[in-house]
Amino acid sequence: MFKCSKYIKFTGMVVNDLPKLIVTCRSSSVELCEQEIGNVIFARDPYIRVERTKYPGVLLVYTALTPEKAYAAASHREYGFVENIIPVNCVLEYPPETVKLKECLEKVVKSSRIKLKVRSRGVRRASVDLFKKVTEYLNTMKVSRDPLTRVCLYVEIIDNKTYIGACDCRSVFKAGIRI
Repeated sequence: MFKCSKYIKFTGMVVNDLPKLIVTCRSSSVELCEQEIGNVIFARDPYIRVERTKYPGVLLVYTALTPEKAYAAASHREYGFVENIIPVNCVLEYPPETVKLKECLEKVVKSSRIKLKVRSRGVRRASVDLFKKVTEYLNTMKVSRDPLTRVCLYVEIIDNKTYIGACDCRSVFKAGIRI
């Protein structure tokens, strides 16, 4: 685990209990992935905390930065081990309450066209059920699902939590390996 401090209050920056990013990497390079993302965010927030989930290659990043600022800092870098970075704009219990899910989608979805990506870890059939529910709400919001758009709405279910965020669909920039 990449950890620079515990929950320390210093110059107004407080790391809270909700993750701001989900970072994925190959399960064989988790430690290097932790260091990569930790070093990038450390420049903006020295109190960053990166924690492994029980699912190989899935990390949660805790920082005092907003999800938007953390994503902006992390997403425009070159990585060797990080595969994907997802901002976490909402954290809901699974299954999410209808009202809270609608509020979250209204807050997060800023485009009239999105690509919806739902992934579940630790809860069977959750992705299918939540995909249907989110699609219904997007239709009422007059948001169309378009596989060609560059804006993705990520709905990540990890055990009893639902993490929702929107960002560019492209994976992070990978460093070239020269031999």
